[in-house]
Amino acid sequence: MRRHIFRRPRATCTRSPLLLVVLLLPVVALVWYSFTVNSVIKTVAVTSHTTETVVQHAEVVIDQKIGCVAWRQTLGCSPFGSRETKEDKACDYWIRKDAGYCECTGGLTTNRFGCGHHPAFRCKEACEALNKDLRPALKLPANVTCPLTRGTYNSTLSSLWHISSKLRSQRPQNVGELDVQAASLWQQVMRALGVAGRNVVHTPGLRDDRNDWVRDGSRMSRQDILRARQQWQTFMHESPAYPARMFSGRGIVILAGGLTYMVPAWVNVHMLRRTGCTLPVEMFFPIKEYPTPALEAALAQVGVVCRRLPNLEPAEDLHMTDDGVDSKDGKRDIDLSGFTMKIAALLLSRFQEVLFLDSDNVAIRDPAVLFESPEFLQTGALLWPDYWDSSAAPDLQLILGEPSLPSNTFESGQMVFDKSRVWGGLMLAAFFNMQSELYYDLFSNYMGKGDKESFAHALRAMQLPYHLVHAPVGSVGLSKQRCDGDQRHCWFEFAGNSMTQHSPDGQIMFLHTNLSPKWSLEVPGDFEHYHRRWQIVQPGGHNFEDVVAELGADLEQEIYRLLVALRCAPFLPSYVEVLSRSDRMGKGKQMPMGLQGFHPLNNGVDFRLAYRWGLKGPYLAFQDVDFQDRFQYFKNTWIKGRLGRLKRLLRWLGLSRRRKQPS
Repeated sequence: MRRHIFRRPRATCTRSPLLLVVLLLPVVALVWYSFTVNSVIKTVAVTSHTTETVVQHAEVVIDQKIGCVAWRQTLGCSPFGSRETKEDKACDYWIRKDAGYCECTGGLTTNRFGCGHHPAFRCKEACEALNKDLRPALKLPANVTCPLTRGTYNSTLSSLWHISSKLRSQRPQNVGELDVQAASLWQQVMRALGVAGRNVVHTPGLRDDRNDWVRDGSRMSRQDILRARQQWQTFMHESPAYPARMFSGRGIVILAGGLTYMVPAWVNVHMLRRTGCTLPVEMFFPIKEYPTPALEAALAQVGVVCRRLPNLEPAEDLHMTDDGVDSKDGKRDIDLSGFTMKIAALLLSRFQEVLFLDSDNVAIRDPAVLFESPEFLQTGALLWPDYWDSSAAPDLQLILGEPSLPSNTFESGQMVFDKSRVWGGLMLAAFFNMQSELYYDLFSNYMGKGDKESFAHALRAMQLPYHLVHAPVGSVGLSKQRCDGDQRHCWFEFAGNSMTQHSPDGQIMFLHTNLSPKWSLEVPGDFEHYHRRWQIVQPGGHNFEDVVAELGADLEQEIYRLLVALRCAPFLPSYVEVLSRSDRMGKGKQMPMGLQGFHPLNNGVDFRLAYRWGLKGPYLAFQDVDFQDRFQYFKNTWIKGRLGRLKRLLRWLGLSRRRKQPS
């Protein structure tokens, strides 16, 4: 009995702590959960040097209980990224590594989060907690309110700078005749291409982020090299000579069309006039995206003449009639890439001396001085460098007969040409862009494929001089959160979103906003909620406002006012309506007409990742690299190159098959 009595208390003592733990576990979990949610809600989100407006108690009148709407996902690991609507989550979904914010009722949100490990929470509880404490809340910014009155619209523009009557009187009287002459000249270019043939030579393989036949040591056959050389020489023999009567004077050429390019072009030309530049501007449009009369008149107010790009490309058999209609099926206006549109606009502009500007390239100083620079007067061509070292295929040297290949790459967001002096080079550049399947792979690897290398190589092949601006390309951007693969380790580093290009004397002249979203109509109703994209200048890590202080203006605030003026312009709805007909806006050219959530910032260039992929260049002046970065660079260059050579050997031995290129 004693033994039984003795053991029972022991057994009871053994089970009691377990029972106590079981009973207390839910209580502990509840306390931990409550603490976690509260700590998350009170966490200050990453701001990337961008000011957020925190809602104070006195600023919000709550007439009903605050509840959850949804989790709003943002792109690129950034709380300031564009909305990624496909990844939005329900209110009861556990948020662990995502970037974004909880949208709550009443136009409120929780703090915003970047990606990376943070305590898990649900938007349901996060929004409900705002009923007790509003301090962590943010208020969604309002959209721009339209319409602006006509007087307000005009004053918005005129208050930025005075638009002289001289600009409005620059429109030539014979624009229609200019377009006819341009179409005739382009037909001659097409006939030369028809004689030379198109896509008759192909490269040995792919050049993408995984495969690179140049890196792997492959080379074009001697027969293909000879065929490619003969082809471009035939084209040049058949191409039209310089038509001196078509061109005169100097001016600026810009490509536009659709909202994706029209909106930044609007900013471009108005900021151009802000510098005091009075050069005439021709803005070229694809036929289907040509402005309405009201938009055309608005652009004429700042000295812009709208031009139509002709039918740029015939059908594949290249049989053309005199009126530009393919004799086989009568097709007109067959689209080419924007890269071919660029060289077409250069060739067909009425100017003899041309500054070409990408639509998203903002001049912050008067670029007219470029035409008077000794470097341009000596050569007739000014070009600018890109971030990357050259990755051109050695075969290119044999095809073009160049003594050597340049060590750098080029950037075509701004170029200056005297067409009378470099006409042959521009003609050959047109050929390269119409033969893009071959030459884009020869010019560079997957990073930055396009027209940008074609101009320098064409000038070199034709033995024509050019001046490469000595100042290396820089970058403007901001500090952005980055995370490793599993998002356990996060840090802040520079992310560039615009290129800085300099005048020959070393001053910053252009800010090329070459990453999407560029300038768009997704702007808040007041500048207080606008997120600045230009904050840090590299190399050097300088404050952007200090660098441009001598200009005496807040550039981003002026651009914001321009975007608001365009958003509420009387002519915009009719242009959008025209674009929406029969899919005229084109693939990839749609643009939101208003703000969705907060004002978005683009992700910027991840220069560290570019180095890891195997790219070197002057950008390393503003990006530190560590041992892991160097190892990844070594793996993606030396190791992958040797593996590629091994694959070639196995194919030669019949032990492996070549990967087919996509048709």
